[in-house]
Amino acid sequence: MLHVHYFITRLAKLDDAEFHRYWRETHGPIAGKIKQVRRYVQSHRIAAPGFVGSSSPYDGEAEVLVDSLAAMAELRKSKEYLDGALADERNFIDLKRVEWMVTQDHVIIDGPSGPNMIKGVWQLKRIAGMPLDEFRRYWIDVHGGLGTKVAGFRRYVQSHLIDEAYLYATPQFDGVAQIWFDSHEAMRAAFETPEGRAMAADGAKFLDMSVTRNFVAQEHVVIQER
Repeated sequence: MLHVHYFITRLAKLDDAEFHRYWRETHGPIAGKIKQVRRYVQSHRIAAPGFVGSSSPYDGEAEVLVDSLAAMAELRKSKEYLDGALADERNFIDLKRVEWMVTQDHVIIDGPSGPNMIKGVWQLKRIAGMPLDEFRRYWIDVHGGLGTKVAGFRRYVQSHLIDEAYLYATPQFDGVAQIWFDSHEAMRAAFETPEGRAMAADGAKFLDMSVTRNFVAQEHVVIQER
């Protein structure tokens, strides 16, 4: 199963509320008709009081699960995508400010998710000179291990960019981390614990912190599973 992250930015003519309403109420049902999509979640960026370093230029990300690269190729040729979702994107998305990432998930903490929670979303890049296999092992075993010790982390998933993404060029990012919390207060409290601070400090050992992007989101589930 592949996890596709599609980071999007609203058109300048739309204010924040208009963008999120259109994405949720109009575009969601259109994209939900694409047969190859197994799961579809909209992660809407929200204000994050007290969250330091919210540096992403994006207003959210569409997340879909598909069975394979072959299924993704079928999706991109389908009428529901070409005449439906893709055609509608120009009505609310600045198509010059988007980014696709095709990944495979590694679930570090298998906990709950959904619209009653919030989550942090991080786009991550490994430090220069670090081999990809070493980065992946460190992220899962060392950094992920630190995450399992942080009280307040309800769910933690690492999405590693697939091998095929490296065949023709060096990708801008190597993966996406997502961590779910019960509330803004719980998120702040988690990173203020000794374990949370240790995990945050560990990032500099394997990540290029100068290009890391992040935001806080709330989910709108369009397709739970099929």
